[in-house]
Amino acid sequence: MTGGTGLVGSHLVAELLRQDCRVRLLVREGSRFDRLDATLQRMGTAVEAGRLERYEAALNNPLELADALRGADVVFHCAARVSFDPQEEGDIVAANTEIATQVADACLECGVGLLVYVSSIAALGGPAPGTELVTEACELTTLEGRSPYSISKFYAESAVRRIALRGLRTVIVNPAIILGETDWNSGSGLLVKALTSWGVVGYPPGVKGYVDVRDVARAMVLLATSDEAVGRRFILSGGNLSFKEILTTVAAVAGRRPPFIPVSRGVLTFAARCGEQLNRLGRLGPRFTDALVASAADKTYYDGTLVCRVTGLQYTPLDETLRRVVMQYLTDKKRKA
Repeated sequence: MTGGTGLVGSHLVAELLRQDCRVRLLVREGSRFDRLDATLQRMGTAVEAGRLERYEAALNNPLELADALRGADVVFHCAARVSFDPQEEGDIVAANTEIATQVADACLECGVGLLVYVSSIAALGGPAPGTELVTEACELTTLEGRSPYSISKFYAESAVRRIALRGLRTVIVNPAIILGETDWNSGSGLLVKALTSWGVVGYPPGVKGYVDVRDVARAMVLLATSDEAVGRRFILSGGNLSFKEILTTVAAVAGRRPPFIPVSRGVLTFAARCGEQLNRLGRLGPRFTDALVASAADKTYYDGTLVCRVTGLQYTPLDETLRRVVMQYLTDKKRKA
């Protein structure tokens, strides 16, 4: 497995160990294991001797990768760089595409039985004309207006699919926005932290798909054992929520006032333009880009039911997930106080 110290990877390690699998975790020199250790402890996952191996290898080194992957039945590729800053587009696209290509090539060379690749809904196109649901059949037809992360996932997934044509058995998963116990200073964890600690008064008009990280891990394990899944991709989305719905739920659990001021696309665009001017004056922080405006304002609905039909997966209700995550944040905050 790559990316085993991240949000998805750490929960996948826990799920695989629960299934009595032996896991070889590919890590970089100097990797930290705080999140993985915390996840295993929180999930009550016992690590028996010989079940979890930490193997140091550079993912962009073909020789080290080949040595690491030999003897593996299944490879889960979860590692990826995440950035929405246009100034980093070239770096993130090159890095994510190269690593996905190297991992897939090494799997093919070493005779790995199956590669399960973690892509993203960001690599998908919009719904077909006359429909409102994004499905696995929705291909991305233009990169215009897309974030660097979206572009990188599109190219990386395309690379994996090309190598699959040479005989590599693959399963691709496209998770929606992932909710779970995580680093509270980034991603959905930062949103939980902000709402719980300070409250948020406004909400954008957008609608997005969300999924519990534990469901992502369960789905990947189920798909890895399904012959019907091979050669296909699967959206992992437990439901579609508006920003108002998700912010209101988090606020209620945290005992905060729910957001009450609608923030229009026009206001978001104005904020993005102001941010651009400030950045021209001195790079004052992360850029609020047009891609992020679109993400906050657009209403995009995802159909995550195919994986349920193929594997029997049942998604965790999102309100249950949000309550669990917020309560974990409050517990962590109290522990550090």
